[in-house]
Amino acid sequence: MPAYPLFDDVHVKFGRQIASLQNKEFHKKMNGLIKAACKTEQTVSSFLTQLQLLIGEYMCNTDTKILVPNFDTIRYFLQELEEAVQHLPEVLVSSDQNLNIIKLHYRDVSVTLQRCNSAEYPWKVIASDLPNIPIFKDFEKNVTNLSVAKTKFIWQMEILEKAWKQLEEIDENCWVIDPLKPNKSHLYRRIHLSQSLSVTITIDPLNPIALPVIKFSGCDSEVKRQTDDVSNNIHKWDYDCSILENLKMLLNMYEFPEQQESMEEKKAIINNECGICFSDELPDKICNNKKCMRYFHSVCLSKWLQTDIGNQVVFNHIYGPCPYCKEKISCSIEH
Repeated sequence: MPAYPLFDDVHVKFGRQIASLQNKEFHKKMNGLIKAACKTEQTVSSFLTQLQLLIGEYMCNTDTKILVPNFDTIRYFLQELEEAVQHLPEVLVSSDQNLNIIKLHYRDVSVTLQRCNSAEYPWKVIASDLPNIPIFKDFEKNVTNLSVAKTKFIWQMEILEKAWKQLEEIDENCWVIDPLKPNKSHLYRRIHLSQSLSVTITIDPLNPIALPVIKFSGCDSEVKRQTDDVSNNIHKWDYDCSILENLKMLLNMYEFPEQQESMEEKKAIINNECGICFSDELPDKICNNKKCMRYFHSVCLSKWLQTDIGNQVVFNHIYGPCPYCKEKISCSIEH
């Protein structure tokens, strides 16, 4: 129904179960029902009732066993769909051809639901742009109808709005190296600070102005220096300021480094592969030797250092030589 709820240019398609009904006389009568619906501005429910009677009439005149769709179920679904479209009209509703997959879209965020056989909860979430946080888990378990799904969708968006605003400010003012293409499901940002240091922050979506989880990646000397700065300044955290402004204060930085436009400069920082496994996944450890500055994954470096029984383990950290330059290097022991 391209002009829903009007019947202009409507098309009715049948599945294999009632293919035997598709003769000229049947289609003539069906087209008559459509024309009458156009003239009288019938509801979809009324049209389906008449179509059901027409199919029943032709069923009596054939010996073929025909599996007829449950029109009561279809009628209930259409009523539910109509209510959902009218409820919270700012949320766009789209569907696949069979009306089994429904997509809710609001601004630049989507949630996709699929019809299932459960009478109590006939819908399940199969895809979502929203972050996976504990408070939202019941959303997928308690979708009784599409109107409820739209209400919960808007509720989640409103909860996350402040967190997204904080992250957008970081995206606009910092060189974010992970994720390379942030979306609404990402609640963390890894920010480039220097050739040998980066910081990953993960914010609390329910309290986005609070102190985030902070983790530094890079060479030991730089990580220690910045960790000390954070420890010395953490008492100055101001809940009236944005995450970005507070990060500048914690790190003793006036401004964050600007993102480099040159592809070569970008590759020098973003595309440094691990010196042990050589994968493209962004490493989080850098050799302290400025002439070496090899990148490693902590997991890879930990396993490498543990192969030498002479390396020391102190407070869950293992110390040993860099695999390349043999300068001292350390990392936490990964289990």
